Amino acid sequence: MITKTAILILFLFAALVSSIPHPNLQKREKLGFVATVLFNENDIRGVATFTQFSSKVCRATVQFNTGFTSSNDDIYTFKAGNHDITPNNFIVKPPGIAAFRKDFTNFNCKSLVGKKFTVKRGNKVIGEEEIKEA
Repeated sequence: MITKTAILILFLFAALVSSIPHPNLQKREKLGFVATVLFNENDIRGVATFTQFSSKVCRATVQFNTGFTSSNDDIYTFKAGNHDITPNNFIVKPPGIAAFRKDFTNFNCKSLVGKKFTVKRGNKVIGEEEIKEA
């Protein structure tokens, strides 16, 4: 009888301990934060989305449908605030570009809100809009 009682007490203790949340879960950053910028004016049209993919990774997804007149990808640059997010290789098919995705670990997505997203062809700004929280 004492053995059954001891086993029952140990079982209840294990069940209670396993139901308590781990303290590291409380320290995680809020994931899934999204910031967007929409280019819907002038000659350039497209969208850029910044998603907090993990506690250390901000993922940028960028696509433009108009405004790109040259198929040379070396002349275009993309900046979010002070961060150059231009990918090493991307496909330009005038008048737009194929969507590209790039991960960043040197900033979080929330820090971009209120800053400018700038698209340049050479030294000429062809589009600039404010990054907003989605």
